[in-house]
Amino acid sequence: MRKKKRGALAPTPRRSASSLAVSGLVLSLWLPTAMAEDKGEEKPKAAVNELPQVTVTATRSKTALMKTPVAVTAISSDDLLRDNIKEIRNLSGYVPNVQFGMSPADSGVMMAIRGVSSTNFTEIGDPAVAVHVDGIYSPRAQAALALMFDLDSVEVLRGAQGTLFGKGSTAGVINIQPGRPDFKRDYGWTSLQMGAYNARELRTVYNKSLGEKFALRVAYMREMRDGYITQERDMTDRGYRKSDGKGGFVSTPDGKPDVDQRLNRMLKPSEYYYNANQWAGRLSARWAISPSLEWQGTVERWRNKGAGDVQLRDCEMAAGTARACGPEGQWHAKINVPGMVDVTMDNYRNFLNWKLNDTMELQLRNSYSIQKRSQHQDNDGGLHAIESEVFRLNAAGTALEGGIPNVTDQATYVFGARYRTVVNELQFKQETKNWRYVMGAFQMHEKNAIDQGQDNLVVPGWPGLAYPGAHFWSQSNRQVKSRALFAQGDFKIAPAWTGTAGLRISRDGRSDAGGLSSENYSGQQTPWYYRGKHTPPPISQGMPHNGNDLSFEMGPFAGLKGYPAVLAENTKSETYKNSSYRLGLQFDADKNNMFFASLATAYRPGGFSDRTDRCGGPNEKCSFPEDEAKRIYFREYLSETTKNFELGYKGRLLNRKLDLSVVLFNTDFENMHYTNTTRIGVRKRSATYCDSTQEIGTTDCVVNGWVTRNIGKSSIRGMELEFKALPWQNGQIWGYVSLLDSKVKEWETYDDDWLCGVRAGGANPCPDRVLNTPGVDKQVVGIRQIDLRGKALPNSPKYSYALNYSHDFALGDDMSLTPTLSYRWQSRMYFTPRNLDDPQYGAFQKAYGNVNASVKLVGNNGKWDVELWGTNLSNNAVKTWMDPITTSHGIRASFAPPRMYGVRATVHY
Repeated sequence: MRKKKRGALAPTPRRSASSLAVSGLVLSLWLPTAMAEDKGEEKPKAAVNELPQVTVTATRSKTALMKTPVAVTAISSDDLLRDNIKEIRNLSGYVPNVQFGMSPADSGVMMAIRGVSSTNFTEIGDPAVAVHVDGIYSPRAQAALALMFDLDSVEVLRGAQGTLFGKGSTAGVINIQPGRPDFKRDYGWTSLQMGAYNARELRTVYNKSLGEKFALRVAYMREMRDGYITQERDMTDRGYRKSDGKGGFVSTPDGKPDVDQRLNRMLKPSEYYYNANQWAGRLSARWAISPSLEWQGTVERWRNKGAGDVQLRDCEMAAGTARACGPEGQWHAKINVPGMVDVTMDNYRNFLNWKLNDTMELQLRNSYSIQKRSQHQDNDGGLHAIESEVFRLNAAGTALEGGIPNVTDQATYVFGARYRTVVNELQFKQETKNWRYVMGAFQMHEKNAIDQGQDNLVVPGWPGLAYPGAHFWSQSNRQVKSRALFAQGDFKIAPAWTGTAGLRISRDGRSDAGGLSSENYSGQQTPWYYRGKHTPPPISQGMPHNGNDLSFEMGPFAGLKGYPAVLAENTKSETYKNSSYRLGLQFDADKNNMFFASLATAYRPGGFSDRTDRCGGPNEKCSFPEDEAKRIYFREYLSETTKNFELGYKGRLLNRKLDLSVVLFNTDFENMHYTNTTRIGVRKRSATYCDSTQEIGTTDCVVNGWVTRNIGKSSIRGMELEFKALPWQNGQIWGYVSLLDSKVKEWETYDDDWLCGVRAGGANPCPDRVLNTPGVDKQVVGIRQIDLRGKALPNSPKYSYALNYSHDFALGDDMSLTPTLSYRWQSRMYFTPRNLDDPQYGAFQKAYGNVNASVKLVGNNGKWDVELWGTNLSNNAVKTWMDPITTSHGIRASFAPPRMYGVRATVHY
């Protein structure tokens, strides 16, 4: 038996009466037999090995996983390597109720736990899921793309984490634990991998012991792979349609591409979207300064020079319609803006641990990180309107009428982003026989800057004379500050009962000093975009420009100076305060079984986005006279708060050959953050064109903007069951079953504006916009109001499970073969709270199951191994993100990788 650590808060063994209570909870999972073997009597060690005890830091103290009263999953480094998990988003489906997606335009990783997520990936957004590296908070969503390599483990905590971790988290925490330098010996390993799509990968780790008090550890990873889509240059040349004199229409191509050609060039497969070209390195030093004082420092760099992601047409949804995919299939795109992502992230971490005596220690953690990013991204992915829908020249040959533009041409450019973050955390810990606690102080300061342009050269729904529109942000000094005091402790209240109490007092601030932005989407009246470098032809000669007419002196490439109207400075600061708590109770039925209950709260601070004109521009008139004086305003949102109740059981059963965890939870949210494009105001209809999809009767037009809003109230409840078992000699089975029931309870201003152009006349048409009539609340004027009560939150499939099995086969005295087979399944998942089930235009990922497999040959007593692996062997096209932009071109989405496979060889030395 494992000896109890001195001073550890350990359970007191109980006899059979307590054990019988356990069997009543999980009767269907072999527990009657397990309880018969677990009546408090010491048994001889079984012939079959027991499951190893796993240690986690979910309570900021090292505790056994199966004795930690938190919903937490621990993933070992071997598991990560076997399933080819290289970054956080590869964990999607690996842990109960955890989903990841990708916003291609800004390289932001959408992280969702139990249906709680954030889609604001800018420098002003806070993630709902907090990422920690070596116990230190990392605030930027783009950092979640960083390579995960040479890790001890990854811990995923689910539910409100409002007391112990970083800024607090309303959804959960992902804690990444890198490998630590080892004083005991010198060792290392090197792994080479080759795989599908010309994939090549190198990983190497070396640990150097310089005596009993100092050690170094160096780790490096390099990955290269071609894009897994087929990509062609977008040279679309349609012109528009005109009468053929026989009652029909003919196209009018002019031999020149209609889409932007400034960056368009021939590419190699290694440059396609969805490629890989990245590396990361880490150097760590560990020094035992004295028997009671230890220091560890880490320097780390990650560099990504890939192409990023692009949205693709959903071929399954488009099948059988006029927008059906061609013979190229799902993994194909026509590109005129090649992908470019250049991200560098430098991290410096410092950890000092001072053992004051046998029970007390003081810990100091510091980090300094700098993230730099430039990016080009083709927003439209070559998804143009079908030919029959494009504009047609009227009978007089003087103007375009009906239909939509001949192409769609949109792109996003990040010319330079710099995020600098400093984090400091001081912790004091004490652990005795009857209590343990941690108390401390947290401080974080971010200073962020970005220059970014949104290019809307040709946009669906704009009129025939639509000149380009664009948006530019120049934010040079955006700051986020966070401070907190926290304490949490566990204490014995009876021999088998342990209580938990925790409190965190937080103060968060946001500020923007001198930030500038310009919105120019009224280009129908003046061709400002061209800056005098191009004169649009008469409409009878074609569209305002072709792709060859554009130069780098125009639009976003000219910088903010190229925009005729700059809104007032975004100078503003706000402060947000909160107190979060955790209360818990743990009952140790015996040395192998425990029950727990907890009540925890957390919050995510509110914020504000750039100042904007709610009435559509300086030349427009507000529909509501009272808006004229405050037409330029900050789009503010309130802090998000949550209260989470959990009831759970954890047990080591069948002579510790079965680990079982069951957690029931209920979470209530107020003011949950939700970000999308929606109505921000109403303007008077004038001579300026009003898109038919934005008309409010005959006098008004809706003005849209990108907004973070608050969902009034929502609730989430469910169950998570995790298990790991040794059913027989050399075999291991593990997995989970999860249920998730998330619901919007109160939200009166949701705008159902998803693909209204193509839903009209179908089975699920959009509701009409609310008209500006007497007595109508102006907050709902212009929206397509729908009652969302009872609808599921995005990224929250109701059912999911995973089942994995591996078996060790001995081959002689010094070799073994281990095949592993995994199956994961989840039910339908929506990407918007509208829960639209339309088979052609719905915002959902249908139910699917994925198969992963590997076969590993280990030789010379672990000195080398060779592994064949495959992921998504079922070759599903799984959507992970859908852009909520109204378009007439059907569904477009980001997808998880298709079938991947490879071989990996590793040498240990």
